[in-house]
Amino acid sequence: MFKSKILRKFLMAIAILVIGYTVAIVFIALPQIDKTINKLEEQNAKEVLDKIMLLTDNVGKNLEDFKKESLQKHKEELKNITDVVHSMMENTYEEAKDNPKELEKRKKILLDRISKVRYGGNNYIFVVDYNATMLSHPYIKRGSDMNHVFDIKGEPIVPRLIEVARRNGEGFTHYWWKKNNGDDKPYEKLTYSRDCKKLKMVVGTGVYIDDIDREIEKRKKELFDELRSIMKKTRIGKTGYIYIFDEHRMIIHPNSNIDGMNFKKLPNPGKGTFIYDDLVKAAKSSGILRYKWDKPTDKGHYVYDKISWIRYVPSMKLYVVSSAYVSELEAAATTLHNRIILLGILILLLSLVFSAYYLHRLFSPVCALTETVNKIAKGNYSIRAKVTTDDEIATLANNFNLMVDRLEEQINNLDQKVKAKTAALRELAVTDPLTKLYNRRYFSEISTRIFELSERERSELSVMMLDIDKFKSINDTYGHQVGDQVIITLAKIINGIKRESDIVCRYGGEEFIILLPKTSKAGALDLAQRIRVAIEEHEIILENKDETVKFTVSLGVAELEYTKDNEIEDVIRRADNAMYIAKREGRNRTYEL
Repeated sequence: MFKSKILRKFLMAIAILVIGYTVAIVFIALPQIDKTINKLEEQNAKEVLDKIMLLTDNVGKNLEDFKKESLQKHKEELKNITDVVHSMMENTYEEAKDNPKELEKRKKILLDRISKVRYGGNNYIFVVDYNATMLSHPYIKRGSDMNHVFDIKGEPIVPRLIEVARRNGEGFTHYWWKKNNGDDKPYEKLTYSRDCKKLKMVVGTGVYIDDIDREIEKRKKELFDELRSIMKKTRIGKTGYIYIFDEHRMIIHPNSNIDGMNFKKLPNPGKGTFIYDDLVKAAKSSGILRYKWDKPTDKGHYVYDKISWIRYVPSMKLYVVSSAYVSELEAAATTLHNRIILLGILILLLSLVFSAYYLHRLFSPVCALTETVNKIAKGNYSIRAKVTTDDEIATLANNFNLMVDRLEEQINNLDQKVKAKTAALRELAVTDPLTKLYNRRYFSEISTRIFELSERERSELSVMMLDIDKFKSINDTYGHQVGDQVIITLAKIINGIKRESDIVCRYGGEEFIILLPKTSKAGALDLAQRIRVAIEEHEIILENKDETVKFTVSLGVAELEYTKDNEIEDVIRRADNAMYIAKREGRNRTYEL
């Protein structure tokens, strides 16, 4: 074997390739790989940091949205509660306005009831007259003059909310007010007041802002708990992590001993500074801090290089930090490049030894066959594989050609069958089998499209509904076969009278509907009248009987009204109502709405 000059040259070439590959890997590729992997590790840490920063920013936006929604919810609640009481006050006036004594009696009963109303824990409703005299309040005496009751800013409370209510009919007012008789501390309050002109009173209720703030704080805690759960599962390198702090304390940290603590005075032994100050300073400059720190497995020895990436989230006034040990970031690169060297050498040696002889001989016919397969995959079923070798690949090619012959024939047959079936199924899906008219499903589709087209063009569109009068009696008297014949006859009469553009559908049972594009109500009424008369004058001669059957229909007509119709169902509903009015008024007639 080794006497062959070609083989020796080939083996020499392989040896040169292996040596050259090894040299290139060791001195060129590996340093670049290490550098790239370290860069990717750092990039990964930054991306994780950016994602957590985005989540933190979203928490801020979520809280802001929640605050707005919570305030709006409370405003709506205040308004709804006040509106209910306002309605009660107006009803009291209307029921006794002609009897002053009875009115005063009822006012007193109502005011007593209002003063006892509680909702939402400690919230209540109050009523004052236009002179700022208290008429109903849970702990302020009735008849108290509220003109000289001021909030902590020295502004009168009740006269101001009376002014707002009387000027605008209703409105919101902010002021400071104590919560109850046992607590003299004032709290900011949002009050909604409404003017009851008939009784010359103002009714109102309010909510304390700190109650809303507690809801917001609860939501904030929930969001931060979710963020904490995500961050606990996030690792940078092997033991690296992410934490969040503000200007006062650590907000989220995977170490429960540090989470929540004030670490402003936590020293940075490697620099003789405070780690908090270093992180804040780095956030305002490069966003990167390199320093010496200890490890969980080697407490108190601040000799390990560590790197932190810091971002500031202005919306939350928080700092987000991604921190990892440099050695852990480099460990991945070291492990990877060692594996690359080993695997690279093994793969290269094996591939060079076995590929030189077999690749050309094996892949030439395979490539030819692959090229043929790709062309067939693109739809060219006329091409065939041409492989002349005397081996399994040739057998595969021949069998493949036979398979393609059968596949081409089957595809042609199947294509014809699919087209025929599709056409039949389409007709079956939209056609009523008895009358050969369109069915309700098709009408729902086409009526919506025609409605939208009419809206765009601002063209006329009418709908006609018709129903066979006393159809059940026909079935009971003559049987369902005659009933079917009546329905078929009605369909033929309509088809003989309608325009080509009109769409007739069997809507259900003995009920039919006609869609009349570009047709006014007057035109629809004219067509309806012609259909009604034609049906009234028609006779059905029963087979094998000396007997005829006559029947009538009731019709309803409606035209599209752009000012109030939002969909075709609105027009159909009016036409249907009109048809039932025609039936109630005696049948065999047309009614329009």
